[in-house]
Amino acid sequence: MAAVLAQAIESLADPRNPTFCCRYYICLLSQINVSDMNDNWENPIIPDAPNAKLKLNLTALAEKKSGSLLTAISALVTTYRSREDMAALVQRMEHCECNRTDPLVDRLHAWEWNSAAWCRDPPGWVCRTTTMNGLIAIIADLLFYSLQMHEAGAIPWPRDPRQCLAGDDETAATMLCRWLDLYPVLPILRAIAAVASLFGPRVIVPFLLSAHLPKNLVAILKRGLDALPADYEDIFGALSGPGYPVTLVFITIKEISNIDDGVSSAYFYREHCPLLLQCLNRVAEINARMGISCPMHWTHGPGLGGVIHAKLVLPFDETQYHATILECSKEYRTLILEVQTPPQLALNIMRTLTEMPPQCMHAHCAKSTAASLCTGCRRVAYCDAECQKNDWNGSPLPHKKVCKTIRTLADASNFPIYTLPKSPSPEVTVDLFWLQVRAQNLSPGTVNTFSKYMIEDDRIRKVVNDKYSARYQRCLD
Repeated sequence: MAAVLAQAIESLADPRNPTFCCRYYICLLSQINVSDMNDNWENPIIPDAPNAKLKLNLTALAEKKSGSLLTAISALVTTYRSREDMAALVQRMEHCECNRTDPLVDRLHAWEWNSAAWCRDPPGWVCRTTTMNGLIAIIADLLFYSLQMHEAGAIPWPRDPRQCLAGDDETAATMLCRWLDLYPVLPILRAIAAVASLFGPRVIVPFLLSAHLPKNLVAILKRGLDALPADYEDIFGALSGPGYPVTLVFITIKEISNIDDGVSSAYFYREHCPLLLQCLNRVAEINARMGISCPMHWTHGPGLGGVIHAKLVLPFDETQYHATILECSKEYRTLILEVQTPPQLALNIMRTLTEMPPQCMHAHCAKSTAASLCTGCRRVAYCDAECQKNDWNGSPLPHKKVCKTIRTLADASNFPIYTLPKSPSPEVTVDLFWLQVRAQNLSPGTVNTFSKYMIEDDRIRKVVNDKYSARYQRCLD
């Protein structure tokens, strides 16, 4: 066994250029017993010859030479590769050119899958193949189990993140996302959740920069829900049965959201929100059907749906969104604005008023013409005098409640009078804006009332949420 381990470690000395094929490494790694974390573990392969059978234990491997085999195989998936490099590696490792005259090498090719062996993933999700897909899945699961055991204090590996992240947090996170994009399988998702849980913001931020991770989370969630029967109510199946993929998605979503940065998770899923909200509707329906017996992790779904619905200012359509999602959205409509200070919010509303395209300011008018200027504030306009009259005393947002405040705020900081074409907003900092406002004897309470009132106009709320909120600039991973 020592000779096999030494050979395998040496073959991975350069993680960009492993010596052997997928079949060799799959045979070796599949025989690592992870029973310290899972009593159901059994060898998923059947060696063709007695001398091909190895007795490897994850705990022992983690202690030998500081877990050098674990370090080597982790580097295989976390070392930087371009998409082209990944494709070339897959092609090379899936076509065996190993020196089978070496008995150590030959014995790690003589095996077949044990179809009866237990697997934690439900049917349809099992990754037992002799391709790169199967190898990456095994490595990802070993990484997952190792990090779980390390977090529980059961093994010393990794001594530090460099041992399992190939020395670079951002690159490792990017590569895990790339492998998931190539092979959207549950073991890689488990590894991502474990890495996020153990190493926190140092890897969570790179995950949040990913353009592909949200796409694959939503795709796996949909696939998991599609596999469930229409009347699904099995709480135990959510932990180890057909509902487990859905549970794993929510675990991962929670782990990568576990960072206090003031950035709404709605932006992470923005491009995929229609499909994600459809999936979260289905989760909310299952939760409602199961009542207090619904899976714990699944309760995160409607809350996420509420955040997305509120942040993107989607319509309160009960035929389109589940009632639980709409209830959560109402709660978040106020909470998501609290990351902006009152002066910031007031300034951003004034900028929005100035920069909005020509349109009637009446909340219920859809016309994109604005010919009738409000002579009070001189910063908003209407399609005609009739709309202006209706908006002055109308409901739910009568203009007369804020007309004077708009003019005072605008005059204080030199926001331009409404003209066509529109003039740009003044270059003013929040601190300077607030000094200018206070010089006009406007109390903080008056400004807060103005902001709370104006933000109820969904057109303004949408721009303020979208344009003036913190977010991560995506990278094409």
